[in-house]
Amino acid sequence: MKDPTADWEFLLWDPGHAARPPGRARLLAAARTVRAARLLRRRGWPEARQRLRSLRPATESELAPCEAIALARREVLPCLTALRLADPDALCLPRSYALVTYLTTLGLPAEVVVARQRSSIGGRFAFHAWAELYEEVLADIPGVRTGFTVLQRFGSAHVGRAG
Repeated sequence: MKDPTADWEFLLWDPGHAARPPGRARLLAAARTVRAARLLRRRGWPEARQRLRSLRPATESELAPCEAIALARREVLPCLTALRLADPDALCLPRSYALVTYLTTLGLPAEVVVARQRSSIGGRFAFHAWAELYEEVLADIPGVRTGFTVLQRFGSAHVGRAG
């Protein structure tokens, strides 16, 4: 049986457990996160998406998928802290876009997923966005995919595909 506490392990920081990216790469990732949030807010989705597709990582990552996911979960808090500086009221699209920008800078093949709710309420559909790495949902409810139909999935063209 799987240990239920193992899913919450990513909240603990254990420097000996997983590799940490270089401090310079993390600082660059935070700066790019702030710029990406401002770009999305000022210029809109099409230009922000183009910028993400052309984003080059600051460091190469040779981590196995399980190690990459553990690292990504550890980096969610620094990323969202940087985002809070640029856009304190960010909703799902800016949050997922910022997280993918941050993780791509660290060399991880994260993707933004944009989806439409499967059932409508009063003839209107809700839309949602989240970040994924190796088909693992990051910084959102793990079962979010069950209620949504994916419309778009994209990341940087300069890192390998995560799925």
